[in-house]
Amino acid sequence: MRSLFLSSLLIIILFTTNLAWGQNLPSNTSLTVEVLPSYSYKADDGTTVVLGEVQNNNNFPITDVKVGVSFLDDNDNTLEYKTGTTLLHVVPAGGKAPFSISSSKADSSITQVSVKMAGFISSSTREQALDISPGLLQVSDKLIFSGTIKNTGVIKSTNTKIYLVSYDAFQRVVGVGTSDLLDVDSEQDVKFSITATPNSRAESYMVIAESDTYQSKLMSVLNVQVTLPIVISNILVTDPQGNKYSSIPVGTSIKISSDLKYIVSKPQQPFVYYAQVKQFDGQVAFIGKYEGIFIGAGDQSVSVAWTPDRTGSYYIETYVWNSDTVPLSSAGTRINVVLVKS
Repeated sequence: MRSLFLSSLLIIILFTTNLAWGQNLPSNTSLTVEVLPSYSYKADDGTTVVLGEVQNNNNFPITDVKVGVSFLDDNDNTLEYKTGTTLLHVVPAGGKAPFSISSSKADSSITQVSVKMAGFISSSTREQALDISPGLLQVSDKLIFSGTIKNTGVIKSTNTKIYLVSYDAFQRVVGVGTSDLLDVDSEQDVKFSITATPNSRAESYMVIAESDTYQSKLMSVLNVQVTLPIVISNILVTDPQGNKYSSIPVGTSIKISSDLKYIVSKPQQPFVYYAQVKQFDGQVAFIGKYEGIFIGAGDQSVSVAWTPDRTGSYYIETYVWNSDTVPLSSAGTRINVVLVKS
């Protein structure tokens, strides 16, 4: 549904966005244990959060895996160094485990991070006796994920945690959700649910579990239902005062307006409304945008101005994205405009 405009605009944004923040120095390999490319962001409390994965390329499990993060400023000065561990206590041979490490305090000077291995030791094998049956993952202002976990081992699975891991297009970890602790008796099935904060960059999801005695395999979550949070309606073309045209004179300013409805309960949602005018041969004649923010669920009327400079037949498409060029709505209903006056 996205047109050439979306591709062109995405290219422009990719080459004009400040690349300093959110980019991380190259990943580090220690022997055969590798830190995969990480992702960092500012949390609501101002701290810097680093998410990533450790890849164990050995033919044996490892444990006590430590990851070191240097929080740096624009001049590569280290403002803080902190170590953390993977969320899985045991990383199986050939397997991966996510990690999440935050700076100790809010510091606006932190603009980049460097992530390296800081240590690990070999481990005995933790049997993969936990079978996860993923259910539906609902994506809106929250991630709501449910499923069933079965203990196929011979003893109780105590302190069982299930992790929902979100990945972006570059297979970086951009979010981790965690279930409540569960105890699962041998040969028992238990239902679970996870509620987490979504990341608009996420494009795929995996789930994995670990307890005091057992683990599961890393599994893909395929049943994903996305609810876009904004609905576009009532697209109009009028003069600046809101009066409809019977015909549109060339060289006259017109207003392209839409009503937007924000249907979820997230406290704040910045958005960019785009109106694109195309000739019927597909050539783009105009792109206008309006930037705004929703404070909780509600309605807004938005508009952009366009002054046509030639006669002809045109159509208008409307979109709402966030600042990361991720759609927040389906494309608005396409409308046709015919300019008849020269």
